[in-house]
Amino acid sequence: MIHYNIYFQMAAFVFLAALALICLMRRGAHTLTRAALYRTFASALAATALDVLATPVRAGAWPWLPDRAACLLLAAWMISQFLFFACFVLCTLFLAKVSGKQLRRMMRLTGLVCCVGILAALLSPWLGLLYRPRAQGGFENEPLYLPLLACCWLLLVFGCLWMRRAKPGPGRQCAGCMAGFVLAAMPLQLTAGNVRLFWFVVALALLPAALGAPLPGSQIHSASGCPNYRALSDTLWDCYQFHKPYCLAFLRLAPANDAGGISPAQWLAPTAKRLRAATPRCTVFYLSQAGRFVVFSQGSREGFSSQMAELATGLNEGWALKGCTVTLTQPAILMDGLRCAPDLDQALLLLDLLEEFTPDGPVHAAPQWVNDQALARLQRTLAVRRALTGALDRGRFALRYLPVLDARTGRTVQLEVLPRIDDEQLGLLGPDAFVPIAERSGLAERMGDVIFDSLLEAMAADPELFRSVERVSVNLSPLQLAAPDLADRFVRMAREKRVPCSRLAFELTESRSLRGTDGVPLLIRQLFAAGAAITVDDFGAGHSNLTRILDLPEAGAVKLDRYVMRTCLARDPKLLAHLIDFVHDCGKLVIAQGVESRQQAQQLVKLGADYLQGFYYAMPMDADELRRFLHPDRL
Repeated sequence: MIHYNIYFQMAAFVFLAALALICLMRRGAHTLTRAALYRTFASALAATALDVLATPVRAGAWPWLPDRAACLLLAAWMISQFLFFACFVLCTLFLAKVSGKQLRRMMRLTGLVCCVGILAALLSPWLGLLYRPRAQGGFENEPLYLPLLACCWLLLVFGCLWMRRAKPGPGRQCAGCMAGFVLAAMPLQLTAGNVRLFWFVVALALLPAALGAPLPGSQIHSASGCPNYRALSDTLWDCYQFHKPYCLAFLRLAPANDAGGISPAQWLAPTAKRLRAATPRCTVFYLSQAGRFVVFSQGSREGFSSQMAELATGLNEGWALKGCTVTLTQPAILMDGLRCAPDLDQALLLLDLLEEFTPDGPVHAAPQWVNDQALARLQRTLAVRRALTGALDRGRFALRYLPVLDARTGRTVQLEVLPRIDDEQLGLLGPDAFVPIAERSGLAERMGDVIFDSLLEAMAADPELFRSVERVSVNLSPLQLAAPDLADRFVRMAREKRVPCSRLAFELTESRSLRGTDGVPLLIRQLFAAGAAITVDDFGAGHSNLTRILDLPEAGAVKLDRYVMRTCLARDPKLLAHLIDFVHDCGKLVIAQGVESRQQAQQLVKLGADYLQGFYYAMPMDADELRRFLHPDRL
């Protein structure tokens, strides 16, 4: 039986060594989780190797070994077991990403149990706390050995309970699988008697971490060879769990002689290699957007500032690489992590915001720290994004209505919906505040659905309020039109709320071009066929030009841009008259928005505008104000 046990243990050692080698070969940023996994493999290999040597000693199969050497070997074997359990428990918690408070508490508990076990192992040759010699040869366990193993088992049980509070994800699944294997293996080993399969089961438990788990910090960008955004977030998680100060530098790089059409793969990898060589004590990450590299450093900002200043000086002069010269395209941005972002979620949001942040000053300016003014801008954007996310999660926007009046009769014929976000801290936010953020964050489609659903809910809840107007219009951005099922989805939503599509109008905004967005004409035709009216918004500004009118024959009206309207009225009203005549010749009605005075209204009526809209007639109104505006006789 001794020989079979040694074979099992040697097989487990080889298995563990292979897994450890595979784990070491997985490149990535150095994180505490990765370090904890390496320590777990190292302690498991040491414990398995010592178990191979301790098995014949405990069975009395090596009588030639001196008693002192046998006691030292057994003490080292016992210590290796306690160290393994401590490393294993902490590794599972790191993989599951439990909170820093629970991690620190478990560190204290495992440290206490480990110290007691090591002390007992060292004193066992004299006091016999964990083992003692048998009369017929070999050694046997003392009563204190099982209670200490039970304590290790209970620590793992507590770790599993704390894992349940962590965020779901592959890391938590991997940690739960590892802990389940070892929790089942410990009582099975005690009941199996002389068969030593425990370390083979440990190797199976570590298999997911070495092969299948998304090891923190291991995400590598293929073109640059650098760890990417997710690896950076894993590294920042370590800092926030243990309140370690850190600094970041944001470098936007590009080839200076890009006229030859240099592909990213040709310059990203050499640039990343040069950056790593220039910052040996830092970690370089690639954020996969617009050539943005991030240099991460633990510690204070003093030494980091001078190091980045030297790096920026070299980049401003240009790094000569094979086939190109790489330079900075904007001043380097430096961020004192814990000062700018007190928690991890805020730090990750700041990373997204800094992707779009352009610092003041020329390209070759010295590196700039994120100061209070810039941080205030970022914090404002961050607060607006939180308010937007909250509105999307609630599924409701606060709606305001702006009337569109017939230029001849003055009767309100249409209402334009203006979404607002009513936030406790920021107050009432208009579209100018949150729509650009939604478009940059990929939330434009979801936001459009929620706004449209809020409108349908309001029309279904109070049909009497909207009975006197012909239609209610809502903006439709080109980003929403990228969804091929938009028309079907909107028509279905309207039918579910029993709102006829003939009461709806969609205004196509000018923020982006419709060219290259396949399927847009079909979507517009589907909405038009369902009965909705189509309006070209802000004609004369942005991408809302003659091409859009020609591409959208279904559009029944064109809304003039307010800046174009005011400029033409102030400089040469004949230009505006020609523009209105041209729109009429295309078979479309003209809506003049931005009317703010009686004089403007009279001029537009003379020039031939069909409908008028602006603050001269009404400010954006909520439902109660709209009711008083539409039905003043009922008050």
